[in-house]
Parts: sequence; C-alpha cells; structure tokens
Amino acid sequence: MTGAVGLPAPASRHALALLRFPDPRTDWVVVTAATLTAPVADLDGRIADLHASVPVTGARLREETWHPGSPPPVLVVDGDPLDDPAIDRPFDLAAEAPLRLLRSADGRRLGVVGHHAAFDGLALVAILRALTSGDQPQPVTSPPPGEAGSKLPLLERLARPADPVAPTPGVWPGDAYATTTIDVRGKGITGRIAASCVDAVATHNERHQRRLRKVGLTIAIGGPAGVGNVASYRRIDVAPTGPVAVQVRDALASPDEPGEQVSAPKVVMRLLEPVVERFSDTLLISNLGRHAVPGVERLDFFPVARGRSAVCFASAAIEDGATTLTIRARDLSPGDARRLLDEAATRLADQPG
Repeated sequence: MTGAVGLPAPASRHALALLRFPDPRTDWVVVTAATLTAPVADLDGRIADLHASVPVTGARLREETWHPGSPPPVLVVDGDPLDDPAIDRPFDLAAEAPLRLLRSADGRRLGVVGHHAAFDGLALVAILRALTSGDQPQPVTSPPPGEAGSKLPLLERLARPADPVAPTPGVWPGDAYATTTIDVRGKGITGRIAASCVDAVATHNERHQRRLRKVGLTIAIGGPAGVGNVASYRRIDVAPTGPVAVQVRDALASPDEPGEQVSAPKVVMRLLEPVVERFSDTLLISNLGRHAVPGVERLDFFPVARGRSAVCFASAAIEDGATTLTIRARDLSPGDARRLLDEAATRLADQPG
C-alpha cells in the first residue's frame, strides 16, 4: 500500500520474515550498481529530497521498529563500486541507515545498496530514479497477507533437500559478482532465464563431479510500486531435465504466499535454525523487468545470495539501454562465477523467443 509512512513505524511482515529468519550467515544486503550517462549534479541535495519523501531511507531499527534518522552519506570509491569492500558490508541497522550509496571517483558508476528488510529490488530502482532524475517516489508498505502455501513442499525439503551448486574448493572471503549483457525478447522471460540457469548449473556440477537431481528454485515476485520491501517469491522444486520454464510460469501465477511472509513467529523461527539450510534452494532467480531511469544506461542487480548454494541470478533492463544478466555467489571463485554466468547467457541466447 502506497502513501505516507511516518516514523516511528513497526517493521512490516515482509521485513519481519527477514529480521527473524534463522540463518546467521545471511546479511540481507541487496546490491545494485548503475552505469550513468553523466555524473549526477547535486547528489547530496537529491538525497535530502528523497529522505524527506521516504523517511525510511534514513531510519534506524530498534526492537523491530523503524525510528527517524539521518540519510546516508555518499562514499566516493576508487574504481567500480562493485569492487569496493563496502558494497556488501553488513548493515548495523541500529546505528546506520538501511541505505548505502557508493559513487566512483569519476561519477559514472553509482552503487545503491539496501538492507532487504527495508528495500526490495524495485525499491532500489525507484531510489536510483529519484537520485538521477529528481522524481520522488512514495513509501510503500506490505499489503494484507494472502493465503499461506502448502507446507508439504517444505516437509519434502526437510526429508530430501535440494542439491546445491557445487562450491569451488577453497575459502572465498567475499561474494563473487559478475555481469553480462543479453538480448532477450518475447514471452515467459523469467521462466526462460530460470531454465537457462538450471542448464548452466547442471554443466557446472558435472564439471565438479557433483550430482544435480533436485533443483530448488526461489522465483522473486515484485510487489506494489514504491519504496519499501514488499517483494514476495514462489518456491518450487524441479528436475534439471524437466519443463522448468513452464513450471516457473505456473508458480508465478499462484496466489499462495510463502508461509514465513504471512507469519514469522520469533519462537518458531528460532527453533528452525539447526535445520534451516535443509529448506533452502539451489538458486534464486529474479527478473526485475524493464525500467525507464533517466541518466542510466545499464543496471546491474544482485539479490541476496544465501542458503545451501548461496547463488542467485538476476536480470534488469533499462529502456533504450542495456539488459543485464548477473550472478552473485558466496561459495564460488570469481572464475567459476563468471563461467557459470557465461554458460547461462549462452543457453538463454539459444532459446527460442
């Protein structure tokens, strides 16, 4: 629901599903990086205007309630913001805003990073548009919950978890990021992206001599327009040789919501911590869609990488600009992440539109 959201304000049901989620390895940092046609003039002034329109961009979180606070400063970094350690540094929500802004020294790259409890992917696009064009978005909060989906798939996951993407041997100190441009048109794009990514993972796992028989997918679904966290998702299990695109299409059409987004009681979520990874996915797939963002020629979008595999693929398109496909991975080397992304992009290019 759009409209004025004053502070203090309680965390929404979507936010609580993340803040209470029993996975201590996940920091819930959503990353976007935009290539600009020219540096933004008066960026500090536009941040102030955005903060006045959407106070949560400067909020602080105390006991699951957002309180007023100052907006974030702009961090000027050498090189690409994606290469800077601050891009996915964990947020301290009690002491800092849930929004982080990084600008390259030449002003041509702008990182807009958010804590997922406060912002989803579409919210970060709206924030980017406000910073590049001055168009002010509205706050948005969670609509009333729908029906919770069946618990049977979760019980099946508990008994037989989804197979993970084979990790790269060794220890990797930070997430790997990679992006490429694609040309994808026609219908069922989200399903086609998912099918291509599943094919690529099958090849990757075969190369690493790891089985891939049960693929768990989380498919992101955008919510009402505005700035907040109102995104949902559907979770399905597929076979790597199955009709993945059709299964994704059918899942996106389902009105049922994940149970933890309908209700996330603290006690229940805490009890799930020892087994939470058994429920998690092989891949997260997000198609952010096509957007008009003045002053932006390319947008790289990276959802949260978490769970057994901690691998996510995402696509975002800019009107009259580029369409990107990205990967973010916690347990892959940069080389393996790049190979996996390139394989998925090649598979996608070979699919009929």
